[in-house]
Amino acid sequence: MKYKLMISLIMVAIIVLSMVMVLPVNGNSTSYAPNNASVPSINSTINGHFKAEHNYGAKLTYNSTTGMISGQYLHAKFKNGVFTNLTDNQTSTTLISKMYANGTSIFSLSSFLKQQEHLLINNSSYTMGDLFLHMNSTSFFALHNNPSMETNIAVHDGELHLNIPSYATTYNTTNNTQVNASANAKFDSNVNSSMFGKVSTSTQLMLGSNNHISAGRKMIMIDNNGTVAMIFVHNGNFVIKHNMITISSNHTAMVSIVAPPGLQNMSHSKMVMKNIFNGKISAEAALNLVNGTMTNSTINYNSSIGLKYAKSTSTTNTFNVNSSVHHSTIISIFIGKNATKDTGNAYVKFDGSIITKVSLSTLVNETSTSKAYYSDINTSSGMYVFVYVPHFSNHTVQVSNTAYPSNVSPNITEYYIIGGIIAVIAIIGIVAVVIKKRK
Repeated sequence: MKYKLMISLIMVAIIVLSMVMVLPVNGNSTSYAPNNASVPSINSTINGHFKAEHNYGAKLTYNSTTGMISGQYLHAKFKNGVFTNLTDNQTSTTLISKMYANGTSIFSLSSFLKQQEHLLINNSSYTMGDLFLHMNSTSFFALHNNPSMETNIAVHDGELHLNIPSYATTYNTTNNTQVNASANAKFDSNVNSSMFGKVSTSTQLMLGSNNHISAGRKMIMIDNNGTVAMIFVHNGNFVIKHNMITISSNHTAMVSIVAPPGLQNMSHSKMVMKNIFNGKISAEAALNLVNGTMTNSTINYNSSIGLKYAKSTSTTNTFNVNSSVHHSTIISIFIGKNATKDTGNAYVKFDGSIITKVSLSTLVNETSTSKAYYSDINTSSGMYVFVYVPHFSNHTVQVSNTAYPSNVSPNITEYYIIGGIIAVIAIIGIVAVVIKKRK
């Protein structure tokens, strides 16, 4: 009877102490930050950068007498069909010293103008919100006053001339192999056949209303003392001679110019640019706060990649990524310093799991087909996060500026509890032995 009682006591003790083990040590939710630490917000819900016909925030102004185009992020001069000194205000650097187009034939604008007559009048030049627009019978220009300085140009049956500063360095590829050939051909075909035929297509391509810059198999990069601009050419060819870039097409060429946010004057810019050109870095999503409005833009260096902002919470941003090509790649995410409280760190989840941080040099040489990794770089304008995607289906990437909760090691109090359990079991065992001996 005594042994049955002893066994019952042992079982009850184990059950009770096991229940104690699963309770929070202090009776509250586990905290992973000091009690006095504020939780910084990485951003609020992103409202489309191109909302309300661009009439918000960083508006451009244009003085038709002086020709000056002025805004928060860029300034330039436009007179007699020629743009001069297109300058990035964030670094006070001129990216394009002269830009103009010579079309040789007239193409129909009637379909486009019929739908968009409140925006444009043929052979006109003016601003609309954060856009500067110029259109004539052979070409179209749209300059965006945003952190990426997006510029979209269409030239029909003619040439686009871009002069860059003589002291800038130019890199180029005429066969960007990371861009899927069939996807590129389809894009070029759409540009050629429906640029002014389908309003939705022309609006997205020329006004950039979908917040995306699309890659092309022809890509040019300008590096002016650390300030970088990229030029994507669709449905056209280019020739670079000294500091003159000439883009030509017998049809309608679409050209996009963008200064990737975060890539400007960063310590690892050479490494990043090299890996964009060799195909390892395939896309960038950039978040910035523009006059109180959160904006996002995506630059696809690879036409097979799909990178899209999904949602946000008080501390995190979530992105969806997919690809029609199943090999590994690296995506980059830039979070402007004005878009979040700067903690100097980024924490990343891939498909809901916390992933390991490595150096950028390690990341670009990674070959795993199963494990994701990330690296981050602090810049003067924000945080750059690079994520290695090991394989493809549909994935989610979540970036936070605070550490994610994880399975932490037991604290001192928990060790006391574990020790107490062991001690109680030992005591009960000793008592049992003593009782047995006495019997």
